[in-house]
Amino acid sequence: MIKKGTNLLVCALIVVFQSIGQSDFNNYQPLRSRGPVPKDFSTSTLAKIKQDNREDLKSLNGNKEDFFVEQINYSIDEILRSGNVTFGDTISKYIQQLGDRLIAGETDLKGKLRFYVYNSTEANAFSTRQGIVFVTTGLIAQLTSEAQLAFVLSHEIIHYQEHHVLDLFEYATREKFYSYNEKARFLSNYSRENELEADRLAVKMVHDAGYRSSEINKTFDVLLYSYLPFEEMKLDKTYFNTAEMYVPEMYFDFKRNEISAKFKYNDYLMSHPNLAKRKEQVTDQVGKFKDWEKQILYEDSLQFFYIRDVARFEYVLNKVYEDEPVEALYAIYILEKKYPESTFLKNYKSQAWLDVMKLTVKKENTSYSPYSYSLNRKKQRYYEGQISILNQFIMVLPKTGKLVMGLRNIYDVYQSDTTNSIARKCYETAIQLLVKSDDFETEKFSSRNFTETLAYLRSLKQDTSSKSQLHAAEWDKYAVIENQSKGVTEDFGIDSTKFYMYGISDIIRDSNFVKEFKHSALKKNLLDKDNDDFNLMTDAEQEEAEYFKYDNEVHLNMDSMLVFQPAIFETNRTEIDVFKTFRTRDLVFREIYSNAEDLDIQVKSLSLNQLETLSADDWNDYSILQRSLTRAITDHENDYFVLDVPNLNGIHSKFKTGKLLFMEYHHMYSPDLNFGNVALFTVLLPVGLVYFPIAILSGHYSDWQFYVLDLKTGELVLDRSYYVNEPASKHNIGSRLNGMFHQLKQTKNDY
Repeated sequence: MIKKGTNLLVCALIVVFQSIGQSDFNNYQPLRSRGPVPKDFSTSTLAKIKQDNREDLKSLNGNKEDFFVEQINYSIDEILRSGNVTFGDTISKYIQQLGDRLIAGETDLKGKLRFYVYNSTEANAFSTRQGIVFVTTGLIAQLTSEAQLAFVLSHEIIHYQEHHVLDLFEYATREKFYSYNEKARFLSNYSRENELEADRLAVKMVHDAGYRSSEINKTFDVLLYSYLPFEEMKLDKTYFNTAEMYVPEMYFDFKRNEISAKFKYNDYLMSHPNLAKRKEQVTDQVGKFKDWEKQILYEDSLQFFYIRDVARFEYVLNKVYEDEPVEALYAIYILEKKYPESTFLKNYKSQAWLDVMKLTVKKENTSYSPYSYSLNRKKQRYYEGQISILNQFIMVLPKTGKLVMGLRNIYDVYQSDTTNSIARKCYETAIQLLVKSDDFETEKFSSRNFTETLAYLRSLKQDTSSKSQLHAAEWDKYAVIENQSKGVTEDFGIDSTKFYMYGISDIIRDSNFVKEFKHSALKKNLLDKDNDDFNLMTDAEQEEAEYFKYDNEVHLNMDSMLVFQPAIFETNRTEIDVFKTFRTRDLVFREIYSNAEDLDIQVKSLSLNQLETLSADDWNDYSILQRSLTRAITDHENDYFVLDVPNLNGIHSKFKTGKLLFMEYHHMYSPDLNFGNVALFTVLLPVGLVYFPIAILSGHYSDWQFYVLDLKTGELVLDRSYYVNEPASKHNIGSRLNGMFHQLKQTKNDY
């Protein structure tokens, strides 16, 4: 039992830790790798395959054993090098310490398990045959106690200890109708028996480690409701109100969507037992140990709550990068209660509102075409619980209202610290979006805020002089229309549904805003004129202009470049050929350097070709670029995403080059030699002499994708793809790269 004196010490430490945590989160920086690079990261996949200890694979025949070793090492390395896994960071060190504590009594496990954080909003944890345990930030963000995390880690440790991954592989290989890729996917799941066994044995591990029994079953509540935000907090009806902006409470009187998750559900066709069965079994297992209270060694440490807040800040980061502004804004609302001065939260709130504005303008500019709209529209989410109120508030706002709310929040963040480069960039980008919208005209907005307007209208009513005693009857049609558009009712009241018309009175009077708005409007007018000129062209002239533009886009005047780790895949229909993939990857690298040297292009590389030379800083740069490229490629409006710009500028300064080249190359060999054709053309041998060589040679499919990211602006300036029927030979790869590099080095031509 913890003594009273120890409790007092813990309380004192809590006060100290809270003050330190407050300071940290006010200036929060995203997770970064630190210290020596672990062998899990610095050892190549091929070396891991070669060094793999196969003692536990004796039950598999040769082919299955080779496939298992190749695929499991390749798959786990893909996760480790995804940019989402860090080492030596605050969370990874914490879960490593907790994991070591849990296996203290397991002598056969000491030194075999490594614990890493996987940065994702999904609530998940999984272990691997190699002894790696991953825990997502999304799961940690949802937990309410260290004991729950201890149970999760114990569950994954048992999966490793009992060789459940191998058991599942044997089951999957018996199901012959699955492809190898589908079988590999099974490796991240477990059978009902495996799950129940892991739960049972994890209870003992948590008991022996000295945690409370009452927290274990609460872990299943976390899993059940993990699709919801990490807190269920009612939205304050005055949250958006400031001295300049007033949002009527009626906008928060929506009915909250009910939470629908249930513990008992039909699990007949599922690999996992339902949570009700797992919870019932764990309750029985907990009852088998009668000395829980006597064994308590660990209460919820303050460190856990600090780590959980780190995970929640990362949750905000991931939601913004995933272009989920509603979820990001709700999470920020929760965290602002505790950290109202956090620069991180302010910056990410600005970006989230930029995404709301971007989507509003995109819908507006594509609404005329049902085809383009459906292609660009993000599937609408259905929210449950308190977040549904925020979602309904944003959804019910008209386009102008969304733009005004975005501008208001972004402007206020920038004005709170004009030295904040991200806040400044968000503000400038918001103005660009406003200019693009047909629904935003500064002269339509009131020069008085809501409170000032209300007072002004009351004074008019109270004025007894005949000239100023205005009535609706005296308004002509045009005055009525103008006043109604600004939200003034016929009895000198304010139409509360148009509250936003009074929310930016100070902004439209700000001379700097007016100047930047006019400057952006001028640039837009020039673009509109170019579009008008294009529309006046003949079809032939338009076709020529479009071809010229397409051809000219790749001329980026690049005499130097930073080459990012290429994504190379060699497949045979649905299977990845691991060894062939790495051979082709090496070939691509050699051809990159060879062709760049021939064309006098300076190449610098941030790749995994020489893993043993990479430092923690290199891995951090690698992770930043992975995240930036993913967002840029996914979102074709990436020029409105500004959070990456400072980090990209830092990489630009470090490598002394302004452009980053990233390429994807997928080669597949799948000749059309099905049984029917082979039988037919074997009989018709003269025809077969022509058919078989053609079928064999034409079975190669090569798909190239080239991306260029501007490290100064964060903009994706090139997205070009090529699809050809050719083998992955030195000549073909070299020719494609030579042609691309030659174009990239050219200067744009004037039309």
